[in-house]
Amino acid sequence: MARKKYQEIAEHFELLVLSGKLKPGDRLPAERQIMEEFDAGRSSVREALFSLQRQGLLTSRPGAVPRVSTPTVDGIFAELSGSMRHYLNRPEGLREMQDARALLEIGLARRAAKVATDEDIADLSRALEANQGANDLDGFIRTDVAFHLTIAKISRNPVFEGLNAALSDWLKDQRVKSAASGATFDDVVAQHVEVFNAIKARDVEGAADAMDRHLATVVDRYWQSVIN
Repeated sequence: MARKKYQEIAEHFELLVLSGKLKPGDRLPAERQIMEEFDAGRSSVREALFSLQRQGLLTSRPGAVPRVSTPTVDGIFAELSGSMRHYLNRPEGLREMQDARALLEIGLARRAAKVATDEDIADLSRALEANQGANDLDGFIRTDVAFHLTIAKISRNPVFEGLNAALSDWLKDQRVKSAASGATFDDVVAQHVEVFNAIKARDVEGAADAMDRHLATVVDRYWQSVIN
């Protein structure tokens, strides 16, 4: 199948960026110059620039010439969000993503127990205290997400942080429906305390087991709420 004109243009500039011929901060040619070079209409050029922007290879502001940028982990996962929401509309897709989240977070808990510094433990303690002090559902969900993200940050790997944040966003409905099924704030906090205590004690397997039990409970309550 022949490529569309916008794909040809986008691929051209993508290769220039990947080869280093265009570097972060460099300006792209004006729209009219691109139109002439590729014998393309304005709509094709704009679609190509939008495609590059979605990939994180380009920044563009109204009235300004587009510039090359460096892709970020958050931007990469944000680009997947639309497709992921369709994927999660299928029960089997949701179960697969819940399983992926568990595997990631169990590993992150294990890593945190192994490498956490005293400063990391203090940060995690503050995140836990904020979660314990939440007095409404919105606040509890926000501090719940923050507690898990703090564990991910201990890995010092931006890919793990970005994936953890993306999964939390994609699966945030779990937290609401889990609460609707009868899970109390105290139940969840108690599970977070177990995870925290194991990480603080540098108990690698204990941290993994505590996170495994916690997420299994969340998933179980979610499906209870859906069935009921």
